[in-house]
Amino acid sequence: MRPLDGQIAIVTGGSRGLGRAAAEILAGAGASVVVASRNAPQLDEVVRDIRRAGGKALAYAADVADERQVQELVLSTERWVGAATILINNAGVLDPMAPLARTDPTMWLRHIAVNVGGVYLASRAVLPGMLERGYGRIVNVSSGAARRASAGWTAYCASKAAVDQLTRALALEIADTGVTVCAFEPGLMDTAMQERIRRSAAEDFPRVEEFRELERQEKLRDPHEPARVLAYLASPQAERNGQIVEMTDEALRAEAERFVAAEAAASP
Repeated sequence: MRPLDGQIAIVTGGSRGLGRAAAEILAGAGASVVVASRNAPQLDEVVRDIRRAGGKALAYAADVADERQVQELVLSTERWVGAATILINNAGVLDPMAPLARTDPTMWLRHIAVNVGGVYLASRAVLPGMLERGYGRIVNVSSGAARRASAGWTAYCASKAAVDQLTRALALEIADTGVTVCAFEPGLMDTAMQERIRRSAAEDFPRVEEFRELERQEKLRDPHEPARVLAYLASPQAERNGQIVEMTDEALRAEAERFVAAEAAASP
């Protein structure tokens, strides 16, 4: 038995970066994974790769800021493979990156609709079923930007701080139900989002040179490293309700490595 055999996971923002890595690792651990994103061609590639590796995966194109599309994602998951037991709220955007006075209001509010509204809508859609069955794992992807404010990053800092507080408040509502929610800060990763940050102008994002230096010093993690922690947090073994956990937590990483070792031992 692999550690996630019988589990059904929805991963939003699963077409690339951390979301893709999480989908791959969840599938490798035995879960049936529905990979969601607005980017349909990339989703198909992710699913093909998972299936070639012997995993179970389906692609679903959806905008997490659209209530109807999110409801259809959850209902389609139930029709195709069964009710979701795992939700990874990873979908997110970075822009706008500019001083607030120069931001486009439509883009700024769209950012909040995706980064915060998407977490709300997807969680709201899966929760009734999870609560009825008395089991579920929701993991929200957060960021150090929730705690460290940066000029030019008002939308991103605000959205990630909101995700953390949403996590804490929801945890109080579902305490002792068998359903848990936590948030995970994956740290600095080598992803397309990091590339976008490095392309910023200093007048829009004053910390840009700091991020360029991190790449030069090769301090960016492969997203599969934090994805292993995400997979562990989504497992029955993890019961971290209301916690905001970080990749820098050595005890957490050790727990995740034991989880991955169990996965490897159980693989054919």
